[in-house]
Amino acid sequence: MMNIKSNKLVFKNARIIDPFSGFDNIGDLITEDKVIKDFGINLLKENSPDDALIIDCKNHVLCPGFIDLNANIGEPGEEFKENINTASDAALASGITSIVCMPNTDPIIDQIPIIQYIEKRAKETNGVKIYPSASITKNLEGKQLTEMGLLLEAGAILFSEANKVISDTKVMKQALTYAKNFDATIMISPQDPDLSKNGVMNGGALANRLGLPGIPKVAEIIQIERDIRLLESTGGKLHFINITTNEAIIAIENAKNKGLNITCSTAPHYFTLDETAVDEWKTFAKVFPPLRNREDKEAIYNAITQDKIDIISSHHSPQDQDSKRLPFEQAEFGIIGFETLFPISLDLHINGKMKLIDLIDKITYKPAKLLNLNTGKIKVNSPADLTLIDVNTTHKLILENMNSKSKNSLFDNYNVKGKILCTIVDGRIVYSEPNFKYS
Repeated sequence: MMNIKSNKLVFKNARIIDPFSGFDNIGDLITEDKVIKDFGINLLKENSPDDALIIDCKNHVLCPGFIDLNANIGEPGEEFKENINTASDAALASGITSIVCMPNTDPIIDQIPIIQYIEKRAKETNGVKIYPSASITKNLEGKQLTEMGLLLEAGAILFSEANKVISDTKVMKQALTYAKNFDATIMISPQDPDLSKNGVMNGGALANRLGLPGIPKVAEIIQIERDIRLLESTGGKLHFINITTNEAIIAIENAKNKGLNITCSTAPHYFTLDETAVDEWKTFAKVFPPLRNREDKEAIYNAITQDKIDIISSHHSPQDQDSKRLPFEQAEFGIIGFETLFPISLDLHINGKMKLIDLIDKITYKPAKLLNLNTGKIKVNSPADLTLIDVNTTHKLILENMNSKSKNSLFDNYNVKGKILCTIVDGRIVYSEPNFKYS
């Protein structure tokens, strides 16, 4: 991680995009210390502030730093796959300035000292902002609720069971009720544990041909419908991550229309790849939930462009080579996602005809709003967390050049647009693309 120290930065000739205010125009932006001091059209005119580092953006996009609400960072417990330092480097190179780490570390994030450890390590790294999510139940066992109030006070940003669900309906109802008392968000990756047990890919004809146990679509649908019914009863805030099926989108949209406080997100591999990526038993395509069929992939893609899916997250799940280079049924689930988050998602704008400001909204302001963070927007006196992007030039994703400690990705030698030129956290330049020149 680089760290260029200047208490005042001036970005000139930038295409400033801010979903919070709807601003999308060529202009200038000034940061001072840790906050945005001013921005606007012709802000500088002929004079620039004294003692400032001036960055000529050359009409590239300057937007809020990305916020990723679904990331596995390996530490503590699996530092051989990823650690806070490598996760931070990978995130910053991706334009990500804030991440929510999942609670399935070792030990589980269900006690205050684990939250304090992660916050201490993040402070030492002084890079990406890391917000720990705490487990809903102790040890992720789905039986006894954690001390949500104390964990929130200690710094937990929300509550999740990571890739697990709470199969006990009574416990899930208690969790929603308890979280509501603290205005806390419950975040669930919806896959019925009985229907998905021992499954390794999407259930269907391809799984049968490959002789692999499948995870049927109904595993996702039935879990979502149950939790929506519980939310109707309890109230509160519920967010579904890793949505992969058309029927799930319909159920969530119906719940929103009833006025329930419910949101959802998905990851780029679910609207870019389908189950055929698994053909010939490719373990890098083994993810949980699984890649679905072409129709569901297209439904997820369309749901994002139609604003039925609120947020895009990376679902960053690093796995080392030894965990992936195994027979398919034995290999671990997961794909790295930081450095492919924006380039892969940009297709929604290029080919999906989605406005760029609407796409950026799904990785900036909308996750910030869900998490109740004062970031994800370009506003005077807000934190100067920013990303400068070249959205026009084609480049190639090279797996070996990625910063993540693990290299489990299907997007190797993949032609994309959306190169991150510069990442700023609290007014500090913490990443700069090697060939990018400030003037």
